[in-house]
Amino acid sequence: MSQPVASLPDVESEAQNASIVDLLRRRITGAFETDEFGLDVELMQIFDPLVSLRWNIEVKNAGVVPAIGPAVIVANRRFGVSEPIVLGRGVRLATGRRARFLGVPDIAPVGPILRRVGGAVDRPEELHSLLRLGHVVTLSLKRSIRQRGKAGTVPAFSLEPALALGVPVIPAAVIGREVGRRWHVVLGDPIPRLSGSGPLAMAELADEARMRVQALLDEATPPHWLMG
Repeated sequence: MSQPVASLPDVESEAQNASIVDLLRRRITGAFETDEFGLDVELMQIFDPLVSLRWNIEVKNAGVVPAIGPAVIVANRRFGVSEPIVLGRGVRLATGRRARFLGVPDIAPVGPILRRVGGAVDRPEELHSLLRLGHVVTLSLKRSIRQRGKAGTVPAFSLEPALALGVPVIPAAVIGREVGRRWHVVLGDPIPRLSGSGPLAMAELADEARMRVQALLDEATPPHWLMG
């Protein structure tokens, strides 16, 4: 007597359950991989549905992000909890590229945990390594907590690797409320490549990045955009 054939939904459900079991086994036994900077892609995939529920992100002008090769995206930051996540996720949804974010403290256990989800230490040598390997990296301006629509500054030395390697520097405005769900990411055109090098060129690039982020904020913040 022939055995009943499982229906397609049953097969899909069994496969999904087996995949979940395998995933949990890898997490428990530590048999998962990270890249040289500590990124755990599988862990990010686990949390992806939760992130989708938390933030609704609209991205404008995503075409300025190169399809391949390195780039630095400089963006505003206020309280600093949501903005790096919103920016990185927005870039990935709009372009398919995964963005690393600078600003991870180089201390345990916080540092290693944040590295798992794409963080990196805000040091020129680490940024230089990421860019040489072709990563997109986001860099936040200093926090502007009291002034909601104001861009902060960026230390000139932070952009030295981008200047030295000739990597595109792209301004971005990240707009939303910390406890809100709706966020907007507006990307600007890459800053024209500067001639020269050294402290003066770094300072000029940093100031230009700040002004362009501020211009994006000024253009993109009618009152309804500031609502959560």
